[in-house]
Amino acid sequence: MDANKAKAIRYFLGETQAAFAKRIGVTASTICMIEKKQRGISDALRAKLVRIEIELPSDFTPFYMKFRETT
Repeated sequence: MDANKAKAIRYFLGETQAAFAKRIGVTASTICMIEKKQRGISDALRAKLVRIEIELPSDFTPFYMKFRETT
């Protein structure tokens, strides 16, 4: 799990940084800093993101592949 995939998950869910932060129990500024690669992802946060990713529908994979090409 890296910053780009975390951002892709948030975009796929259609959530603002604030809403996504609330979902995973961090501040919006933490999400912002992760997405700008100014802060790493802790193991605890990585575990939460992986649990969210596991629950996403299968169309996340092609979405993420396209997302990687454009970011």
